Amino acid sequence: EGTKTDASSQYYLAMDEQGNSCIAVQASPGQTTTMALQDDNNDPCAATTAVVAAAAATTLSTTMSKKDRKKLKKLRKRASSIQTEGERSGLLTRSEYEEYRTLLASDADEDDTMGPSINVRKKKEGIEKSEGAHHRDLLVWFLQQVQGNYVNGDNDSSNKDRESLVLSKKRRREEQDPVDGRATTKDNKNGQEDIFKVSIPHWASIHNPGTIQQVAVMEIHVPADENHKIEDYTRFLESFQHKTRKGSKVGMRTKWFQGHVPASMSDSLFYFSNNNNGHKNKKKNANLDEPPKKLDLLQSLQALTLSREEMIEQQYPRPIPNDDSQNSDANMSTKTDIMLPPSDIPLETAKKFVKEHGLRVQDQGEDDKHPYVMTLPKCAVLPRIDSDSSCCAPRVFGLDCEMVMTALGLELARVTMVQFDDFALDPNPVTTTTLIMDCFVRPENPVVNYLTKFSGITAKLLEPVRTHISQIQYALANFLTPDDILVGHSLENDLKALHYIHPLVVDTAMVFRPSHKRTKYSLRHLAATILKKQIQSGSHCSEEDAQVALDLALRKAWLGDRLRVPGDPDKTSILHKHCPTSNNNTAVFIGSSTWLENNVLKHPSGAHALNYDSIEECKKALLAWMNGRRKAQLIWSNISLVKGTVTRKPFGSFQSLVTDVVGNLPGGCMLMVAIQADLEKTRDLFKKRKVCQDVRSSVGWSEANELAWQKQLDSTRYGYVQWFGR
Repeated sequence: EGTKTDASSQYYLAMDEQGNSCIAVQASPGQTTTMALQDDNNDPCAATTAVVAAAAATTLSTTMSKKDRKKLKKLRKRASSIQTEGERSGLLTRSEYEEYRTLLASDADEDDTMGPSINVRKKKEGIEKSEGAHHRDLLVWFLQQVQGNYVNGDNDSSNKDRESLVLSKKRRREEQDPVDGRATTKDNKNGQEDIFKVSIPHWASIHNPGTIQQVAVMEIHVPADENHKIEDYTRFLESFQHKTRKGSKVGMRTKWFQGHVPASMSDSLFYFSNNNNGHKNKKKNANLDEPPKKLDLLQSLQALTLSREEMIEQQYPRPIPNDDSQNSDANMSTKTDIMLPPSDIPLETAKKFVKEHGLRVQDQGEDDKHPYVMTLPKCAVLPRIDSDSSCCAPRVFGLDCEMVMTALGLELARVTMVQFDDFALDPNPVTTTTLIMDCFVRPENPVVNYLTKFSGITAKLLEPVRTHISQIQYALANFLTPDDILVGHSLENDLKALHYIHPLVVDTAMVFRPSHKRTKYSLRHLAATILKKQIQSGSHCSEEDAQVALDLALRKAWLGDRLRVPGDPDKTSILHKHCPTSNNNTAVFIGSSTWLENNVLKHPSGAHALNYDSIEECKKALLAWMNGRRKAQLIWSNISLVKGTVTRKPFGSFQSLVTDVVGNLPGGCMLMVAIQADLEKTRDLFKKRKVCQDVRSSVGWSEANELAWQKQLDSTRYGYVQWFGR
């Protein structure tokens, strides 16, 4: 090394083992000229080694200061040293990662020590089980890293992160920063929660989170049969993890759902709760100690009425289109504010009215000859028994019916209607009602089963009854107006039994419908969980059921979204907040058409949705979006290896799929492999169990059946998750 006359320039002489030499001159920072010197044999190519050596010496000497060398050494040590005492260790932010790559002056993907990984925290070693929500939170946290939501350019976030690892828990709570992974929310201009930031699970420690550039998920549904149990798939993932240098040290048994209703792991991984019941809501809802105004309550209740589309979906009775009878001017009435006792209405008058105003509805069976009657508009003349007063204010009624089984099918045997009077706090909510109709009805056809356990109806109760369904229809049509609101639980069944059509209904089965919308809660469950009231402990009582349905609807109208069924919080798709489809980011979802329709396509997000016909096709798509020219930041696949779908050898296909994907994992990628066994088989058995346990079923459900069911349920409830990273 020497210095030319110009003190700002330096030159370097390099020689290789053959005596070839090269001079590199740096005239100014960033401008270097290299000159190859020929050897004694005049071979210019032989000087290549010397040229490279001289250029490298120039670069190192001019760009790597003593301070930078010290910084590189420090970053390298942090990147390669896994600390499991806290939530994070290693390179914590993207800026640190970029600085390390610059100082390293090489492709960071070639250095395995720089990749991200998940480990079990030191104090949580030995943990064997986790919840599906834990892994969902990790996915969301990683997606926020990919999108830069945790990088704060205005502050020295890396220093804050490093300091937070050694702070006491109390101090860390006081010095929370958005860079930290704890659950926080940010309000937008409308005061609504805009960004959800999740917590790192209590057992997880993430190493080099700043290096994460891509997140991949493989949901794999596997069969559990006599050849391979779910434990075989689990053991393969564990052994495969130990054979590879890539990945984390986290693999654990995972619970996918609670209770006895089987659910897919997608429900646990793809959705998170939007329910906030913290101290902020308590302050915001301080006025709940005051009873609502009746008018405000009625307006809120009107907002809960079913739309026309919802009534069609739930198969509420509706007239056949272009039926002349429903457009007749005669279908108008002057209403009374008193419910006429059906038994006081002359049967011939009622039958004549039903014949004149009756109509058939869509999907009405051919054997069902009795006409339907609809609530009539006001103001035209209808044969009246008494009372010439008219009702002009919308009213609210709770309605419930009990049915028996006849030769034709289910027929009306009892009808009960209660009218809402007032709502007060004493100190708990109390609904005041008036019983305006409660009568037994004689079925038109012979009874074959009284369904006493469900209806409370016996032959002795119906023996003296002479009230006909036409008298009930007449009484309702003479009393109800189109503005009145009927409240009930699965009210379409009651209206079908009544052969009655009404435009405004509040159905508590729909109001409290679970977020997945596959099932409905029973009235008994809603009463127990929301009202803390036990009903239907013996046989059903229509008066009690009508009152409970009305209580539930009014409670919902009062509290709104603050009232939810315990255990079923409002769920929001991960796509709604965290899908990386902006800022040149790409998200890809690969799965069956049904899975894509239920979880991806119904949440507009700009993500790519790809269907597959074979496991090989799915694997190619995964690897292409992971390693191709156009990399995706999120690749999510849902794969079924159940026999009869796309493979005949599920365990072999599973081994090949995992081996190829993990073996080609790109740098900066976190991959989650999740497995669940026999979901569809368990769902089919759940339906069979429900049918067999019905008292109306001739097929019983033995104790041995129940034990087999519990075993099958557990095999689906508990799966396994293994994380890989590079």
